[in-house]
Amino acid sequence: MSLGERPDERPLDLGVVGPPGDPGAEGDLEPADRTGHPWRRWALPAAALVVGGLLGGVVTDARNEAADLARVGVVAGASTWTPASRDEDGASADLQLMNIGARTVEIVGIEADGFAVAPGAGRFETVEAPVGDWVTVRQHGLVADCDSAAPAELRVHIRDDAGDEHTLTADQQPDYGGGLAMLWTSQCDFGAGYVQFTGPGYTRAEETSVVQTVPLMNYAGRHARVTHLVPMAPGMTATPPEVPIELDGNEVTQVEIVWTVDDCAAATTMGGADGQIEYTVTSGTMQLPERYPLDGPTMVELVRLAGRVCGSP
Repeated sequence: MSLGERPDERPLDLGVVGPPGDPGAEGDLEPADRTGHPWRRWALPAAALVVGGLLGGVVTDARNEAADLARVGVVAGASTWTPASRDEDGASADLQLMNIGARTVEIVGIEADGFAVAPGAGRFETVEAPVGDWVTVRQHGLVADCDSAAPAELRVHIRDDAGDEHTLTADQQPDYGGGLAMLWTSQCDFGAGYVQFTGPGYTRAEETSVVQTVPLMNYAGRHARVTHLVPMAPGMTATPPEVPIELDGNEVTQVEIVWTVDDCAAATTMGGADGQIEYTVTSGTMQLPERYPLDGPTMVELVRLAGRVCGSP
């Protein structure tokens, strides 16, 4: 007992701190009763964890299911195409695609920037794509839009086993080339040398003239025209066909030129490399001047023509 403390003084008992109405706060219940049922305190948190786990599992399953609709890879280098006979009909392209997802899908269409599909191309033929297998899809009527940029990606429309359709961007495989971009380039890129005379042709000698026929080839995939055509050789007059000469992509046409003598002095002294055809090729907004030297057999016939008409010098 401390100094100054009376014998009847005891420490103040504040009781057990608890929420209002808790019998344990009165101190008159057994310890087991004061604690109530401990499992109740954990029931709601545990239930929340269970529900959260279930929801998390559902979300994870949904994510995994979405991941199953994985992208489709395209092997662009294995792509082939066949130009149509007319530009407006477009080209038919065969593309190899691989399904790199987790389940079989159907490929129901493809599209790419820089291309439209011709109205008469017909329906796309659906192709089943098992996982990990290369399949070939064919798109008819691909018409390049040369005013746009070359396509940088290929979009593939697929249908899953639930019947839902999705649009995926295909993985481009650079080791195999540019796929549809190569087709676009073949149809839209244009430059010097794309339209050329591919002689020698053939000549037909007549008494006062030589008729020359020489093939003219458009090596580009896009339409072009010859808007200016002037054959020339010393002492000769040439009558070419009317211009413009229209050439579809990858088309060849035969150009006929009739040569006659108009100046014997010049004609009888011309050399073997003095004849040529100057022409201008137009495609879109581009105009390209070109030149074709007359081949040896044609020059021989022109010299002979000068000899027949003018006599020996």
